[in-house]
Amino acid sequence: MKMTRQQQQRLMAQSRVGQQVRFRDKRGSGSTVMGVVEDEVYVMVGDYKHMLQRIQFNPDVSWDGSRFAYRTGYYTYDASMRRIVWGQYTPFLTEKEYRSLLRKARKKGWQLL
Repeated sequence: MKMTRQQQQRLMAQSRVGQQVRFRDKRGSGSTVMGVVEDEVYVMVGDYKHMLQRIQFNPDVSWDGSRFAYRTGYYTYDASMRRIVWGQYTPFLTEKEYRSLLRKARKKGWQLL
């Protein structure tokens, strides 16, 4: 889908850095704050901003002692191209696009394999 320059800039600026990450309880009894998005890297693919988020766990939340968790996701416009929405489906990237995303994370010093 074709975006205007203003729409593209708005999409590229969309970020969750500094925001809490919550997991909802499947049984509907609330949610748990897992931590805060510490950093993000992204690649633009058409009208999708695919990202990898580095999340710093809150104390005593990690189930294996890890300090960080990583989450993939994306932002895109709704069908009307007016509102930016968080992707609710699994991101789908080519091998080259995913490598680009991981290179950006490593360049920022993220300790990835």
